[in-house]
Amino acid sequence: MSQSPRGRTSPVQRAGRRRRWLRPVAIGTVASLALSFGGMGRAAAVNNHPDEAAEAAASVLAATLLDSPLAGAGSTEAAVESDPGTNQDALNVELLGSEVIDLGGGVNIPVSELIDFGKIGAVGSASEASSDQDTHAVSGLVSEGGSVTLTGDDADFGAATVDLLSLAETAGVSEITDTAIDQLELQLGALGSEVTTENGEILDPDGVGGAGQYRAAQADLLVSSPAIEDAANGIYGAVGSVDEQVEGIVNDQIDLDVLTGLVSTVPGVPEPTVTVESNMQDEIFADLLTEPITSTNKLITIDFSTGEMQIHLDQAIHGGLNNQDPNTELLTSELYPMIAETVHDIMRDITNRIIGSIDGALGSVTITLQFTDDLGAGGTLDVSWPVNLRDAINGEFPNAVNDSSGPVAGPTGEALTTVINTLGNTAAPVFQPIYDFILGDDGNEIFELAINDIKLGITTAIVQSIKPAFDVMNQFISLQVNHQETTTCTAVDGSDDVNNGLDLSAMSLGLLSVADGGRVNF
Repeated sequence: MSQSPRGRTSPVQRAGRRRRWLRPVAIGTVASLALSFGGMGRAAAVNNHPDEAAEAAASVLAATLLDSPLAGAGSTEAAVESDPGTNQDALNVELLGSEVIDLGGGVNIPVSELIDFGKIGAVGSASEASSDQDTHAVSGLVSEGGSVTLTGDDADFGAATVDLLSLAETAGVSEITDTAIDQLELQLGALGSEVTTENGEILDPDGVGGAGQYRAAQADLLVSSPAIEDAANGIYGAVGSVDEQVEGIVNDQIDLDVLTGLVSTVPGVPEPTVTVESNMQDEIFADLLTEPITSTNKLITIDFSTGEMQIHLDQAIHGGLNNQDPNTELLTSELYPMIAETVHDIMRDITNRIIGSIDGALGSVTITLQFTDDLGAGGTLDVSWPVNLRDAINGEFPNAVNDSSGPVAGPTGEALTTVINTLGNTAAPVFQPIYDFILGDDGNEIFELAINDIKLGITTAIVQSIKPAFDVMNQFISLQVNHQETTTCTAVDGSDDVNNGLDLSAMSLGLLSVADGGRVNF
């Protein structure tokens, strides 16, 4: 998904005539990868035909420490005299997977262990050198007509994944591999780049970010940690505390005098005892896990059901991934503080969602009113009335259950049951204030106080679990958007061009932990 075009021009004065040697190159492809470790080698650079006036080269995947292109990498090249093109090739995942990438420092890793092309689209590269001053190199989506382009829907480009944890293990970066993180991946999608030279000049078609153009639509860090998955248990417990608070609120707010007054037509009826059972925990928790939760600032998405957290790097940089200045870093020392603050914000949002879900879950609150009295020889009064709180405010009540017995208590129980069963809407005002209090500001404040202590513990556990890895992340790798390198071109007569060549990648991953490590260009 990169493209590493390199446009080289070298003026040579011969017989009063000015000539330019143009060598642009595009490396990479939309929704795929270009590997470029160390300096630009033959597989990546446009120096395959040094005796010709102009050449272009492109590749979906290129390892620059190798002297030849990787098999299946979709590499193309063109030279103005021997093979002007347009030449095209596409990524062959099956063939490429058996290749081994040299990371420098004696570290080698199979492509299949570093990169997952499972969701990649039909991507390829194209190169053309139509004259000694006009060349074109592009990596991107292979359209239905067969051409390679940067345009198209993001879904058509697909996505690829780079396993940073495997890379850290191979490179011996124990500061990452020994942490409480069991998955650390870069998810990259809709990446590509293009360079065109006309009349010896490298074009800037979009007018931003320097010469050439690139496209980058997705750059996410996927982090999985047991601490994130364990956080779900803490959230479940927090929801359970809401049940406890609801039960307390009902007991405090119910007006038994009013309720007793409604049945006062039956002589000798005592004030009922109240039992509250709130079973909202499972319902509210299931609502929280229905889909991943994205923070208000869009930086983080957490799926508590899987223990996965996605960090959307396009939100960590002003203006998004595109139209950035050359060599803009995405993994900086400022990233972790942003993540920590955002996790705190997500937990605050979860508190709001828990409270917001209470309304829909109030149907799981049952208030049982028990009218009991021991009348001695007159028997035992025992009438129970289980009321669903949500139904109650709508005037919908179940029938009371009469288990009274004895010469006095029996008839009294029957009379009380008859009165209760005919109350209908007249009993709704007894329960409406309880409902309103739970959903009002006072109720919200009670729930927030109950959840806050648990919320703080969850937030701390998550941010502390990923902190060690992120403390060394920007010492281990460099991730740049709009990666550009300039080079001085040399003419056939050995003179240097006053204009520099250009190496362009939509995104570039640099391995910093190896002394002679290089870059993975997208």
